Amino acid sequence: MKKLLILLVVLISSVITGSGQVVSVNSKVREAEKSYGAGEYESTLVKLEQAQKNAGKITPAILYWRILAQRALLPGAKDPAFYTNMKKFEALELLRENCGTYLKNYGKLALLGDQSNKVYQVQQSLKGYPVAKVEFDEIMHLQNAKKSNH
Repeated sequence: MKKLLILLVVLISSVITGSGQVVSVNSKVREAEKSYGAGEYESTLVKLEQAQKNAGKITPAILYWRILAQRALLPGAKDPAFYTNMKKFEALELLRENCGTYLKNYGKLALLGDQSNKVYQVQQSLKGYPVAKVEFDEIMHLQNAKKSNH
């Protein structure tokens, strides 16, 4: 009887802890959504990182808002600001990877249809950007050469 009571207490404690963790993750995702809506994209990414850490994994909501924030932070393909350093290209590669992951893992879920469409649109908007590091590097060096000639 004692063992059953102890097992029941442990089980209830783990359920309470687990549901508290879900609330914490959902709260962080909601905070990230608000930051995104306010145009605070860096803050959005920080809050999503915290949510992922609390969840112990990436969820569809975390990945969705991460993709939107990453896209908002990415300068246009024709914007000289994009070609300032290799970190911009690395951010582009990460965004492409995140879009691919989202669409592969969650793209066919009817419940996430609107989000999947938005992620697909983000993915399509990246087509004008360089695909290879070499291409990015060439454009970056050309722009730097133009600057130094002025």
